[in-house]
Amino acid sequence: MDPQLQQRLMIFGGFIPGGISLIALIAVWYIHAFKESRLEHERDEDQKVSDGPRWMLPLMLLVGFAGADYAANKVFHLWPDSNNYRYTHAIALIALVGILEGLVRLPILAAFVFRVLAFGGAFWMLTEGYPGVFGDTPTFVGSAVFAAIASALVTTASDRNSEHTQAWVDASTWIVIAGASMPILLLNHFSTGAMIPAGIIAVLVSALITGTIFRNLHLSRGGVTVLVGLILTMLTGSIIQTGAEFLPALLLLGVSPMVTMIPMRTASGFRKLAVRIVLLVVILGSAGGLLQWSNTSSDTDGEESYVDDDYGYETESEVEP
Repeated sequence: MDPQLQQRLMIFGGFIPGGISLIALIAVWYIHAFKESRLEHERDEDQKVSDGPRWMLPLMLLVGFAGADYAANKVFHLWPDSNNYRYTHAIALIALVGILEGLVRLPILAAFVFRVLAFGGAFWMLTEGYPGVFGDTPTFVGSAVFAAIASALVTTASDRNSEHTQAWVDASTWIVIAGASMPILLLNHFSTGAMIPAGIIAVLVSALITGTIFRNLHLSRGGVTVLVGLILTMLTGSIIQTGAEFLPALLLLGVSPMVTMIPMRTASGFRKLAVRIVLLVVILGSAGGLLQWSNTSSDTDGEESYVDDDYGYETESEVEP
């Protein structure tokens, strides 16, 4: 990696979003805990306790994503013509839904509809002008509908499970997913997408630290929506920019968030995290192995083709006069 690019990524996709999110998350959750402690003696037993400022995490995830995207591209357009510069715009649409979930406890059907619209809108932003990548128009429309509905279903199931999971467990799980996506996307020759998850990881580390301090913090109601949106935007961008030659490996990356849907009766966060990591090692390791094998095979085929071409022609000395 270019040293200047690495430095920008560390600053704009690491230190800055990580520091901002840590300060912001601790500040808003401390204020919430302080208010709760003051009002506790005045609250009726039947009065519902506030879930806390859940809206802050999706906002910080957007900041982390935008910082890493800026570090990778060195520019930000209000509405760019090129799909290469629309990743922040796509995740911003998804983050708006996440912030809404954090502000208002939406009915499950309403939340599902909003997620479908957000994921579908993000898919359209990144594929506008490139419908031919998915084949004919019916195939393109079908792919968009499938991506939106599948992402919303995974988000809904994972979000409900996250409501009963410690924040540090969920944050650790998503750090593994986001971290593994970087080399996988790089092996798929999607260098920009390989850098963007760094900003998300920086924010997730802050959420992990905050979650150990404030036990009411969860990734549900907003955070999960943005994190699933991260995988959707990266997979869509990878297919648009590099094609679907390594689709099986990308699909394995796409199903990795489904490990957060698995309900576990154990109360131990360490056991739950251990099971998730084992599953992720199998899934993401298989994806990376497929890509590595495909790239190695392509290089070998290229060398063989070069050798065949080199020895397939007669030299001037071999040509009879």
